[in-house]
Amino acid sequence: MKRISLLIGLLSLIQGTGFAQSNGADLVEHVDVFQDCQAHWTSKDLTLKNALIQRQWRIENGLLVNTSLKDPVTGNEQLLAASPQPSPAPEFEVRETCRKTTVSADTIRAVVVETTALQVAIRSEYDSYTLTTYCKIYPQTPAISTWLRIEQKTTLAGGTVGGERVTGIEAAKQAQTIKTDLNDVLLLNHVHRQLLAVTLMDHTDDKDNLVQVDTYLLTNPSSNAWAGNLFILEDQFTKNGLIFLKEAPLPYARPVKSVADLRQNASQFAFTGLGAGADSVRESYPFTVLLYQNGVAGRTAVLQQYQRRFRIYNAQRDELIWHSIWGDRNRDGRMTEGFLSKEIALNRQIGIDHLYFIDGWQKGPSSNSINREKGGLWDNQWSVADYWEPNKERFPNGFDALVSQAKANGFKIGMWYNPDKTNDYANWKRDTDVLLNFHRRFGANYFKFDGVEFTTKKGEANLLRAMHRVVQETNGQAGIEIDITAGLRTGYFAAMAYGTLFLENRYTDWRKYYPHTTLRNLWQLSQFVDPRRMRIEFLNPERNQHLYPNDPLAPARYPKDYGLAVTLFAKPMAWFETSGLSDSTSKAIKALLTVYKPHQSAIHQGTIFPIGDEPTGFSWTGFQSQTSDTDGYVIVYRELNPDGSRPIRLYNLPAGTYRFERLSGGGKSFQATSNDSGTVTFSLPTTLNYGFFRYQRLTGNPKP
Repeated sequence: MKRISLLIGLLSLIQGTGFAQSNGADLVEHVDVFQDCQAHWTSKDLTLKNALIQRQWRIENGLLVNTSLKDPVTGNEQLLAASPQPSPAPEFEVRETCRKTTVSADTIRAVVVETTALQVAIRSEYDSYTLTTYCKIYPQTPAISTWLRIEQKTTLAGGTVGGERVTGIEAAKQAQTIKTDLNDVLLLNHVHRQLLAVTLMDHTDDKDNLVQVDTYLLTNPSSNAWAGNLFILEDQFTKNGLIFLKEAPLPYARPVKSVADLRQNASQFAFTGLGAGADSVRESYPFTVLLYQNGVAGRTAVLQQYQRRFRIYNAQRDELIWHSIWGDRNRDGRMTEGFLSKEIALNRQIGIDHLYFIDGWQKGPSSNSINREKGGLWDNQWSVADYWEPNKERFPNGFDALVSQAKANGFKIGMWYNPDKTNDYANWKRDTDVLLNFHRRFGANYFKFDGVEFTTKKGEANLLRAMHRVVQETNGQAGIEIDITAGLRTGYFAAMAYGTLFLENRYTDWRKYYPHTTLRNLWQLSQFVDPRRMRIEFLNPERNQHLYPNDPLAPARYPKDYGLAVTLFAKPMAWFETSGLSDSTSKAIKALLTVYKPHQSAIHQGTIFPIGDEPTGFSWTGFQSQTSDTDGYVIVYRELNPDGSRPIRLYNLPAGTYRFERLSGGGKSFQATSNDSGTVTFSLPTTLNYGFFRYQRLTGNPKP
């Protein structure tokens, strides 16, 4: 990083890479540069930019006031005017005069696996509190994040949280100024703009419709309020737009609730709800503004690009076929040394490369155990001194022999764990001591966190400390499988640096597994959540066929590798006892994994788009991974649809002739000439089938 100070006046005080302002006399411009990122500031203003985004603020009484949000790609200014008040702003009105402001910049990696970013800190001191605004930007990424740290010295009179309510009562058309509990406030053109309010759901044990997108036209001035983590504002003419992302748990799961996350009144867009809590020292959730061009394709690509900045890709660590015997519902009943040894041998034969010690490896039973009547716990595990010791009855020789067998076969090691919720995860260090010991002793690098439930900011913070410690002290070799199937948890965006999302539990035992609903959940989410962050299950399709009588979409009606094919562009998870597979199912899974694994890394490094129609069990649908301007992968699924072929639009496909090489599934290799629309016709001879292709451009069509 280059640091430059350009003298344009008298310098009142230099401290490190920043300045201290006490009387407004500092007229020095400071510049910090890191790759294509730049931060410019004086005592009165701040500019943060890279090649793809630029934001400017006025420094006013120690806080930032938006003055510009520019798209350097198009040259367009996004703001109509400067914002009416500062943001981010605390839950109380800042009425005191700022005594001193210090601005500093540096490169940071908040987590060892994260891409290095340029971060600016604006620390402002008042009589009763200190407020620090952070602004962060990654190289070559059209995103800037801001958040606020509040350090209160005294209790504020009149409380700390604003009492404004959202009502249905008609108000004047003049936008009402919101002064407190602000993440950001922007004056944006609303005419001929389309707002997408994206509602995501987790708690997938009892929810199977995980995405809802509500679309609004904002042409006429109006007042609206929405809750959510993700909002998109798109120009209907250019298809360029803005993305607004709150990196927080979903609204229902946050310990500190807010009435709304976005309040819009004509051109004023106020993003509210810091979620910082009430401690004397507290921080808000990061709030990120992203720019994109090219409509759906552009915003999908930008969201994936940004999420990937939190966890640098490592094929040796990130690519594996996860295996869990829990999917066959014997729970921990077969969790023994002998059984797992046989599973390792069978897994090696078909291409699974993961040994997972599920719930039951530990001496103390959990509430999910077949032995739960012997004192099964879901909390307060440290009240039993040897709870987290290996279960000697099930593993009389410990784990050494199993781990040695697994490593000899190239396997990676995972562990199930339920952190102790007592006193807001007060035992988080003891919990992580257990995990780090397994990492050092056995090379365990994948820890599934289950049973998580936090209802306070302290509990949320301690849980994140536990995740952070595991990743940081293993130098990024280990990560967390973040289970979002139940409880009150971090959701899709609050812990992006720490590992993979364990999306859902599905079982044929209760007729809750259908290939098309798993596909639908992944397809819908992949527009907003990077598919390579999601662990997706495939089951033994032949179990419990009697529970699906006369059901045309029963798992057993598909090819035996179809469930696996659904997961290929995400993170596949074998959710069965391999010893329970029939020979034909084992062979089908082995054949597809043999084809898939050489391409797995390339697929996951590409930009992944959902293509075709939304999966319903009756559509043509699929995924595309764009690995270069002219190359990539496509998987298409013909559900119970009468059409033997279907034109499907691919994204960012330049006009030309392409070869589509069939890798697996139905259909044949073919050549297709695509115009600028990117439409290609795919054919599959039978219903309930898939085709997995690699495509490459052969010739270009010169433009006239």
